Amino acid sequence: DWPPVRIVTTADELAVAINEWQAAGSFGIDTESNSFYAYTDSLCLLQVTADGQDWIVDPIALGDDLRAINPLLEDPDFITILHAAEFDLMLLKKDLGAELRGLFDTQVAMTLLQHEKTGLAALIESYYGMKLSKKEQRSNWGNRPLTESQLAYARIDTHFLPDLHQRLLAELDEKGMTAAAEGEFRRQEHEILPPREPNFDAWKKIKGARQLNPGAAARLREIFRWREELAIKLDRPVFRVMPNEAVIALAKSPPQNVKQLAEIRGVGWNLAKRNGGDILAALDAAAGKTVESHIPPKLSSEDRRRYRIQRENREVLRKWRKTCADQLGLPSERLMHRRHLEELGKVLPRTREDLLNTVPLNDWQRENLEASLLETLAALPDPNQSGE
Repeated sequence: DWPPVRIVTTADELAVAINEWQAAGSFGIDTESNSFYAYTDSLCLLQVTADGQDWIVDPIALGDDLRAINPLLEDPDFITILHAAEFDLMLLKKDLGAELRGLFDTQVAMTLLQHEKTGLAALIESYYGMKLSKKEQRSNWGNRPLTESQLAYARIDTHFLPDLHQRLLAELDEKGMTAAAEGEFRRQEHEILPPREPNFDAWKKIKGARQLNPGAAARLREIFRWREELAIKLDRPVFRVMPNEAVIALAKSPPQNVKQLAEIRGVGWNLAKRNGGDILAALDAAAGKTVESHIPPKLSSEDRRRYRIQRENREVLRKWRKTCADQLGLPSERLMHRRHLEELGKVLPRTREDLLNTVPLNDWQRENLEASLLETLAALPDPNQSGE
């Protein structure tokens, strides 16, 4: 039987909990946000497990008092166990100002160990025989009070993490991969994703955008901007303002009045009555405009030569990574990130100093990859050297 979950809503309760976590030397944590219900992600729940006890910490009730946890999160000697930590690291830094150290990411460990399934639900079912409910996956964690179902769902996300940590540590040690895992954890700590910022050029990425004629592309750009600005104003996800299929439909066949607007799938009467004037105005603003940026510009022969060499260099580096990964018994994607290979293929550093200034290498990568990487780079043609 599990002990009752402890709810933390006051600074005093948090202080007591922090003392217990500190004494444990490590804890498993997870975060819940309101990303399905708001434009800007916010930390709505922090789940913690240490020494077999589960806590649900309420960031909304605590406000800035929750920052009392930061010294623990930022202590490299205190182990913080997360599963698929990327989003959690961003959220903790954005909302608490915490730059986490002492990370152990169970998903990364599972990937390095080449387990077939690395999702948390699959891990819990495999190791502990418990099948997780998906009922609360898209809960609005910003609502209060939380339901019993939400609390039960939330605590399971961390309940098994400390035990998984111990199991995975033993497996990593047995296979000689502890240093590789530590190197990857340290990289994660220092490559925290920035919070989402408005990107008014992202209309080009909507499915179907590249097939539009220049006039329709101009309408898409204007409607996309209108939707993004309204989503920011309402603090609502863009898909809850208007789905992409409706945005594309408006760009292809612009309505002439509110009645026609309401008939478009994904718009409807409520949105048409409430925002129809603004939508039609955005479409009118695109009248006479064209957008050619979705068509690749014509490249000079020198640009074509440079891009060809960069592409060939990336392929050589990709093969180098695959060879090293096979020799070390590791997944290629955990050896070095694709974006780092792309940067190396463009810049082509020739010295150790230039290499470390181009891409961040952790201690394990420097020890196991640096020499062969520099040797591989030295044999590649420089894409930035004139072909004349």
